[in-house]
Parts: sequence; structure tokens; C-alpha cells
Amino acid sequence: MQKKINAKLALFTVVILSQSFILSQNKNEFNFDSTPRQSTISVTIGGDFIVTGTFPAVIGERVDQFVTRIFNAAKSERVGTTANAEQRELVFRQLADFTKRDIQVKRVNGQKVTIDIEKYRFTADYTQNPYLQNDDVIIFPFVDRERNFVFITGAVNQTSKFQFVEGDKLEDAILFAGGIDKGFEKVTSVEISRLDASGEKETKMIVNISENPLLKRGDRITVLGEETFRRDFSVTVAGEVFRPGTITISKGSTTLRDVIEKAGGFLPSADLSRAELIRGANVFKSTLFSEELDQFLMNRMAELTQEDSVSLAIDNKLRFIRGNGVLDFAKINDTSSAASKFSVRHGDYIHIPEKLNLVYVFGQVYTPGYIAFIDGKSVEYYISKAGGKGQNAKEDIYLIKGKSRSWTKIEKDVSYTIEPGDFIWLPKEPVRTFGYYLDRVMAISSIVTALATVLLLVIQFKK
Repeated sequence: MQKKINAKLALFTVVILSQSFILSQNKNEFNFDSTPRQSTISVTIGGDFIVTGTFPAVIGERVDQFVTRIFNAAKSERVGTTANAEQRELVFRQLADFTKRDIQVKRVNGQKVTIDIEKYRFTADYTQNPYLQNDDVIIFPFVDRERNFVFITGAVNQTSKFQFVEGDKLEDAILFAGGIDKGFEKVTSVEISRLDASGEKETKMIVNISENPLLKRGDRITVLGEETFRRDFSVTVAGEVFRPGTITISKGSTTLRDVIEKAGGFLPSADLSRAELIRGANVFKSTLFSEELDQFLMNRMAELTQEDSVSLAIDNKLRFIRGNGVLDFAKINDTSSAASKFSVRHGDYIHIPEKLNLVYVFGQVYTPGYIAFIDGKSVEYYISKAGGKGQNAKEDIYLIKGKSRSWTKIEKDVSYTIEPGDFIWLPKEPVRTFGYYLDRVMAISSIVTALATVLLLVIQFKK
């Protein structure tokens, strides 16, 4: 009996010891020790940056990753307090304008490392983006962008003005400009322009790119190359043609006739009397070709009354928006016609409307709307088809031409040619209340009284 008890006790002890061992192993496996492993380090930012101070960095984090993270956090805090979208964008651009070159990283052991994040982002050269170490100090330099710069333009992918760093070479400038633009030909040299300290004397040098010379602060570089004009020149044709859409053209030798041929020609339903071409500059407006600037130029030397100024503003706005070419599309196949020879430009818009065999009558008629066109019919015919004159219609009737939108006041016993697409408008007689006539009488009385007073004064003066 005693032996059985001892055996059970021994088995129980073995189980307890084994469980303790397993628990100990699991504890080590899941790091349940009392000494936590270090996962962050401290890094200090100083100099000309959006925010300065000491911040935690992750072990294995590089300078660019750390700087971007701290910048985004600070940016969100500052920009987030700005309600207006344009102001937010302005604040963001101002905050993001910190230097990414000539940055100093000082180690706790006294080592100093100069890095160039801008160059790293172009080249992926990790020597310019090292891993951070505990107690590193990153110092962003203050930069005078008006004096400490290099400017590069010409046969490069993007014009660039970047911070100058001692030791910069021509290849660095080309790198920051996105490289040589392959659209240019024979790109072998650059022109470097340098000003003296007074800014009044300019020295220009033509240098071969292969020489890769050292640059100086304030250099202005033009990469020389032969311009090519292999561009995506095109016009848009809409409406009644067999193949409407984008039509590719050459720079300046494609005619309107060529374009219509590429579009498959006119459909039988095309109304060539109302077809038009809108100049590309009016379709794609730019800052240099703005409506406001154009209006200023028109008014600069004008001597106009207020009424004429309003009229000019309307006409000028329509000219600016439309910019139509005066062309007779019906003569496009006549090789001697102006329409056939007319040269289209990139961005032009050509609209070929559908034949509209209708006349629109509106205003003071009982049933305004489209009336089927019948050749030779008079204005009175179309008004009668629209239900006749309303009781408040004025005596005046206007014929508005469909294409030109020119107005003609209809006179009695005069014959007018009405065409498809024309408009006939009957204005409304304005309602005149007793107060309206009273105001007019009072205004006239005031004028008469004033004249009488002046006359009496003149008489008295003569006596």
C-alpha cells in the first residue's frame, strides 16, 4: 500500500515539474521577462524645419522616412486648423519649402555626416539616406533661395531652380531637371550665364556636357538642343460627319478640307450654312489670353458712352468665347475657295450642325415653339401657326437669323427671307401703372420749374 502511495506521489511530482518547465519555456518564448526589449531611439531635429525638438524614431528607420513622418504629423496639425482650401494649400506649400540638401547628421560619437535627401530621391543612393542611430541630431540649414540657387532650363524635362551646394556639377543640375528631354535633338552643350557681384555684368560660356564642369552659386544654365515639333497636333470635329471626334493634323499645313476628308465627309443631314470653326485659342484659354486682359486692352484707348460700353462688353465676350472663322463650308470642295484652303490649328473645334427644318416662334404668342419650315412663307404665317399674337404683344416683331443671330425689325409691307433655324420674337408690351405716369409727370414738372426759374433769373439780371 505504501509503495502505491509513493509511486503516485512521484508521478504527481514529475507532472508538476514538467508543467513548470513548459510554463518557463512559454514565458521565454513570448518575452514575458521583466526586461523589455528596446524598440525606439531618440532623434533630435534642429535648424530650419517645420518643427524642432526630440522625437522617437524606430530602430531601422532611415533619415528620409523619419523626416517625412515628422513633417506629415506637424503639417496635419497646422494645416488642419485652416478652414479655407486655398489657404490650406498655401500653408502646405510654405511648410514644405524646407531644404532637402546639405543636411548635417551629428552622431553621439562626434561623427558628422552630410546628406542630400533631394539627390537620394532622384538616384536611390542610400549613402545619402543613412539609418538613424540613438541620440542623432539632424540639422537643416537656413537657405537664402534668392541668392543660393542654380537655375536650369532648355532641353530638359522640367525647368528647375534648386538649392546650390558647394561641389555641385553640371550633371547634378541636369539630374534635378529630370534629365535631358528626348524630344530635342543634338543635345551636346549648355550655355552657362554668370553675373558678377553687382549683378550688372553677365558672362556667358558654352560648355560641352561631357566636360561636366563645377557650378557656381547663381549660375543660370540653358541646355542647348534642336527643337522638334513632333507633337500631338489635333482638332475636334463634332456633329454631322461620318467619323466625328479627334482628327490628327500637322503643325500648320493641314487645311479645313483635309480635316473634313479625314472625318469621312459631311452626312446628308449636315447643315453647312450653320457650320462653324472656333479658333483653338478661344477653346483653351490661358493666363496670357484671359478674357479680363482682353477686355482691358479693348477699353484702354476707347472713348465710349456707358451704353456703348455695355454693348461692347457683350460683343467682346462673344468674340472671346467663340472666335469664329468666317467660312463657307458649302464651298469646301472648291479648291479655289477660302474655306478649302483655310489652315486649321491645334485645338480648333469644328461643329457641323444637323439640318434644322424648323423656325422657332416665341414671346407673346399663344403656343410658342418650333414650326415646320416652308420655303417662301411669311412672318405672319409662322405667327399664326404659333397661335397668333397674344393680347399683351407689342406691335414690334423681330426676325433673328439662326446662324449670325442678327436682328431685323419687321416692317409692314416688306418681304423678308426666312430660313430654317431662324427665330421670330414678339416682345411684351410693358404694364404702365398710374404711378409710372405720375412719376413721369413729376419729373417733367421739375424740369419745367427749373427752366422757368433760370429764365426769371436771366430776365432779372438783364434789368
